[in-house]
Amino acid sequence: MPQSAAEHSAVPVVIGSGLTGLSISHCLSRASIDHVLIGRRPDASPRLGESLNLEGTLLLREMFPQLDRFFYAKRDALGFFGEYEVLCDFEVSQRAVSRAIFRSLGYAAATEFLQVERIGFDAALWDLATSSEHCTVLDAPVTSLEFDAPSDAFTGVYLGDGTVVRPSYVFDATNHGRLLGRTANVACRTLGVPQRVAFTHYHLAADASRDAETWELATAVVRLFLAIDGFDGVAWCIPIGDYVSVGVSTAATGTELSDEGLLERAAAAFARRGIDFRRRFSDRVEIKGLRHNYFAYDRASGTNWLLAGPSFCQVWWLAGAGVGTSLTAAKLAPKLLRDPQRWGAEYDNYMKQLLPIHDTFDYFVLTPREWYEPEALHRYSDRFVKTSLVRLAGSTGMRDSRFAAIVAPAMAWLFRHPAVLREYCSVRRVDRPAQVA
Repeated sequence: MPQSAAEHSAVPVVIGSGLTGLSISHCLSRASIDHVLIGRRPDASPRLGESLNLEGTLLLREMFPQLDRFFYAKRDALGFFGEYEVLCDFEVSQRAVSRAIFRSLGYAAATEFLQVERIGFDAALWDLATSSEHCTVLDAPVTSLEFDAPSDAFTGVYLGDGTVVRPSYVFDATNHGRLLGRTANVACRTLGVPQRVAFTHYHLAADASRDAETWELATAVVRLFLAIDGFDGVAWCIPIGDYVSVGVSTAATGTELSDEGLLERAAAAFARRGIDFRRRFSDRVEIKGLRHNYFAYDRASGTNWLLAGPSFCQVWWLAGAGVGTSLTAAKLAPKLLRDPQRWGAEYDNYMKQLLPIHDTFDYFVLTPREWYEPEALHRYSDRFVKTSLVRLAGSTGMRDSRFAAIVAPAMAWLFRHPAVLREYCSVRRVDRPAQVA
């Protein structure tokens, strides 16, 4: 039966039950804050967001050690761009960035990047978050929101079953749904051209060897070209235990290939580079397709609301930044309820540090094949690592540790300074792949 508005008034509300919303709910419960979570249990379909950067790795280990069975360590990240291979070795980065730096920021020193098995992790996180006495779950769609523009505040959340919630604060964890941003008419800009994405999982065949091959210790991306692959785009291959997550992103217009056709070309491109994942991982599940825009809002918060993680902005999937920004919002959630203006501004500043990563990946994804050259590939790959470290320092400044908050600006300067930290990634020339298109 629908519950009355009186039962849900003056309470924090989390809209969305993916990783972002469940992490926020979990952190509110740990702070003994009663709240409402609107959403339903995550399903078992393939999803994006398994790949993590350094920030996501550190926060995931810190916040959810009890769910580490869903974490998979990776030795390095590997990119194929025309005639060049870019290798970002995490152990090399650890030699460049002293373990003492991470300790000063309040983190245990990481020894590898993580990938997360999202289907199992999201389901377990649902069980963890919703089992708390502080969490009330409402499994009904949001039909409308009541927003008071003069006060910049949301005053009502209306659900499909007739329930009305009068929130004290609202966390938007709808990601690409962008529920709050659209309702409040927050200025938003698109980043690049509309994209088309196709992705799926390839599971280990029942009769296949269970001995991992070398390529399974890395996450790989490959640039696809019209003259070779039949379309321009980028593909990724993320081995995660008993399956491989594979996806393709390309401009929404310009190719008539089906989603299956896009993934077939991606598999062939990886196979030409020694990553023949279908040889052992031959059981493919359903293909998921979507069309979307990368975007960024002008501000992340208001009087009583927050656009959390990917609900504020989404950049190239390859950045692996969604989990880290979501977990940062989750850790900040109790503070936002105490002082929305201060911590909303802090989170806004932190999130805007993400935007340069999109421009960095534009170079990798949009550069014509003949224009790639070692110096630029080296510079842009190092820039990706550095911007991740700068954002990590920004996240650190919002932690409970006073010492970490003090040293965070110095760490951000250190990470930006090219003469101090460099040589995160290496570039080498490889044989040109055969023309197949």
